[in-house]
This record gives sequence, structure tokens and C-alpha cells, in this order.
Amino acid sequence: MLRVSLTGPESTGKTTLAIRLASHYGTSFAPEFAREYLADSGPHYSPEDLEEIARGQLAAEAAAVATAEAQGHRVVFFDSDLLVIKIWFEHSFGSCPEWILQAIAQQHYDLVLLMGVDLPWQPDPLREHPHLRQHFYDLYQRELREQMSNFAEVSGEYDRRFAHACFLVDEQLLAAEHPVLPTAEEPRAPYRAPAYTLATPGCQATFSPHGAELTSFIVNGLEYLWSGDPAVWGRHAPVLFPLVGRLPGDAYHYQGRDYRLPQHGFARDQEFTVLHQSPNELVFRLQHDEGTRAMFPFAFELLITYTLRGAQLSVRWDVRNPAPDQPLLFSIGAHPAVRCPLLPGEQFEDYYFAFDHPVTLDRHLLAGGLLTGETARVLTQGEELPLSYELFADDALVFKYYDFSRLTLRSRKSARFVRFQFDGFPYLGLWTKGPGANFVCVEPWYGIASPTGEPGELSEKEGILTLEPGQSFSATYSIEIG
Repeated sequence: MLRVSLTGPESTGKTTLAIRLASHYGTSFAPEFAREYLADSGPHYSPEDLEEIARGQLAAEAAAVATAEAQGHRVVFFDSDLLVIKIWFEHSFGSCPEWILQAIAQQHYDLVLLMGVDLPWQPDPLREHPHLRQHFYDLYQRELREQMSNFAEVSGEYDRRFAHACFLVDEQLLAAEHPVLPTAEEPRAPYRAPAYTLATPGCQATFSPHGAELTSFIVNGLEYLWSGDPAVWGRHAPVLFPLVGRLPGDAYHYQGRDYRLPQHGFARDQEFTVLHQSPNELVFRLQHDEGTRAMFPFAFELLITYTLRGAQLSVRWDVRNPAPDQPLLFSIGAHPAVRCPLLPGEQFEDYYFAFDHPVTLDRHLLAGGLLTGETARVLTQGEELPLSYELFADDALVFKYYDFSRLTLRSRKSARFVRFQFDGFPYLGLWTKGPGANFVCVEPWYGIASPTGEPGELSEKEGILTLEPGQSFSATYSIEIG
């Protein structure tokens, strides 16, 4: 029997979706025990109360499983789980009891639906943190990745969440009819959306509709793209839209209203549709909906076209404003991560960025993902920038209005290279996670992080582009392997 948990921050539609899914599949579900327990006292509780809630949640789950088994159902749903209790405990009291941590390790869910925070906040006497949903969402996402849970992120308005959840559950039910048993040592992998592939002789590029993301780039049998290891950094080459970088408090103002938008925007966590596929070209599309409007009050259409010629992958973005009477304000950027080192026997420090001519580079310093207004020199009339983890100790290298449009990653121990071409991009980021992270990102941007301070008006943010009704914007960059 398939066990499906719905988890995530407050006011993200867990209960609504759990009830609807249970009705759709004609099965039972475990209600959120915390609601019943705190119905009379409200959000006033002690550590002992949370332990009682954890016990009650476990009992509710066991009862739902027993009912579903007795009635011969193929799936059962859980409204919340012990991960909610763990994060609740740690936020309120600093740590979580060991027995709850052990219970989490022993719990098994075939699928976890992580609910997105793009639904409007619904006031409720039991809800406490209307301004911390994104913070908590990031904690849930990190926990699930560290646990190697089979989880999927569900966002958008209610009908879209329901449709997406049904698709995921149906996939799991179908897989259960034709199981492939893992070995004892094989961890359960996170949910992966169907893949699309472009190929030329000796070269293959693979993409996911989740985020329209490039997930693999293999040339002559060698993988050049970062694996997306969730223990280090769980992405490959996300598309940054409609924001590049971070906002103060992840918030901004527009026409007298306050909005919240996560770092680098939401496109990287949205499901794109495929408009066209041929052996050498793939086109994804994302459009506004009620979910995106809650974070970003603009109509938009984003097309991402991947074209593979030989061992060169070109990426084209087309952004269109379909609104009849409202401008579209946005930023867009790339974030591809290349494996570094590429070959056995090499180290990160064996690599360097090569320029076509001598350049002088001043980085714009970051604090907490925001620009401080200060700069620091990293290169003076040089044609090579040697890599080291120390170079990235203070976060990404951020450059503005640099005088080159091509950058090549090279090794001092082999002739292999990865060349990036990005004509016309006003901003550029270079980044790696830290010591032991075997990748480096080259990030051409139309947009940049905000400065430190208070949230500001979106129209005044540096790097914001404006499209009038009916207008379009296009930009292209490429990755070439040699």
C-alpha cells in the first residue's frame, strides 16, 4: 500500500489537499493531530505538549493505515508528519527530542508532497508565522534532501496542486504494479520528472520539465554537468526568473502592496510544458497562473529553447508580456554548474578561468546574499583567474559591466575545456558551494541581487527589465565542450 505524506509550512493547503486526495482515491487519511490537540488552547504549548502531539500524530497515521488495509485500499494519505513536529520543536525550543528523531528515521513514506508557499496566507487562530513561510519551506526542502526522501514539490493554485499530486500518486501506483526491487545498499532517490534528450554524434544533453533544467551534458562518455547531489547542492543548471539574486527579507513593494519572492525567483521550481522537440532542439514554456500571481503580480510567458549542435549547447530565453494594459518587470539569469575537477587525479585548484584578453576584475561583495556596496580587486590585467575554494569564501564573485563575453574553464592537467559565450549580459556571477564541492558555476545574468537594507520598490531595483504590453525580450548564451 502506497503511503503518501503531505508536509510543509503553515497555510499551504495540506489539509485541503489531503481531504481531496483521500476522497478522489476512496481511501482514508490521517488528520493533523496538532489541530485537534490545540483546538481549545490555541498556539500556547510547552515541549511536553509537542511530544504529546507527536505521539498523537503517530497514532493517527497508524489508525489510517489500519483502516486502509482493512478496506483493501492501495493508498493512504497523511495530513502532516513528524517532520512538521521536528521543525516546530527546533524553532520554538532549540532542539528536538531524540525519540522523535529516531521515529522519523524509522517512518517510511513512498512519496512526500512538499507544499509550496505560493498560496495566499489564510489567517487562523492556530497559525503563528505568516512572514516565515519561505524560511520554513527552505528547512523542509533541506531536510527532505538530506534524508534522500522520495519527495516532490507541489505548488500553484488548488486545482493545479491536486492535478499534480494525482499525477505523482498515479505514477507511484503504476510503478508498484511492476516493481523493481532495489539492493539493500541502494537509497531511495528523490522524485525525478520525465527526461527529454537531445543528441549529436558523441554528445547527449538531458533536460527535466521541472524548471526546464539541463540535468546532464555528456560528451564522448564524460559527464560535464554537476550531479545535483542534494547533500552538497541539489541543482544542476537552474533558470533564474523572474528574479536574480536575493531581496532584503525576500520581500519587495509594487504599487502599494507587499510581496514575497524567494532568492532567484520561482521558475526553477515550476513544471514547464514542452512545446516542441526534435533530435537537436527542445522548447519549454512557462506561463503565469494564480500561484505565480501571489508572489509576482504580472502576466508573462517564458520560452526556453535548447539547441544542440555538435558539442555546443545554445540556450535562448524569450520573455513576452501578454497583458493588455500592464508592464512586466523581471530579471532572468543562468546558473549552470560544471563538474570541477572533471578527471581522476585532478583537484579543484588545478583549474582556472581563461580570458581572450587581459582583464581587470573587481568583485561586488555580498553579505547574506545582498550587495554591501563594497568592491574588492580579484584580477589586474590578467588572462587567467586561478580557482581555489578560498576565492569563494565570501560567497559568489559578482561582476558588473565587465569587458568580455567569453570565459573558458581549463585544467592545467588536461586539454579539456568548457567554454561559455554570453554576449550582452550586464552581470556575471561565479560560484561554488565551498571546500569539497566539486563544481563551479558560471552565471550570466540580466539582473542582480539587491543591496542590504529594507525591501524596496521593484521598479527601482537594479537590473530590473521592463516590457510594455505586447513586447518581448530575448537573450542567448552557449556552453561548448572541447
